[in-house]
Amino acid sequence: MRRYIPAENDVPQLPDIFEIRLADTLYTFRIDYNTVMDKYTVSIWDSDNNLLLTQQPLILGELVGFDLPDKRLPLVDIRVMDETGQATDSGQGDFGNTVKMYLDVIDPNGSETGDPTIKPLGYDPDEPTDDYTDEEVSS
Repeated sequence: MRRYIPAENDVPQLPDIFEIRLADTLYTFRIDYNTVMDKYTVSIWDSDNNLLLTQQPLILGELVGFDLPDKRLPLVDIRVMDETGQATDSGQGDFGNTVKMYLDVIDPNGSETGDPTIKPLGYDPDEPTDDYTDEEVSS
């Protein structure tokens, strides 16, 4: 399973404002609900309180901020999706339940599947446990 960004979906409890660290950078997210569009929206600020994204609709299957390239946005792709494949919309009733903002990063080895026998990306059982070769240690 992919990791997701937990966000409040209970409309009377909105806005949901929270901080999250992505790619070693702290961001502030604000989730709102637009009743006219029946869409949740996200605004994102960087750690210097610069507004990077304003009221971007969270649309099923789309990347957050995809059409607004800004190098200050998170370097990790955030995709609005339903891993079960059942949702047809990201509006009220779906968002926060089956539809979430997922970090769209998949280990090609399949470690996100929950199978404990699969080793995570970057794991090499033949690699030595220390960072030094015998020559470096004796120098």
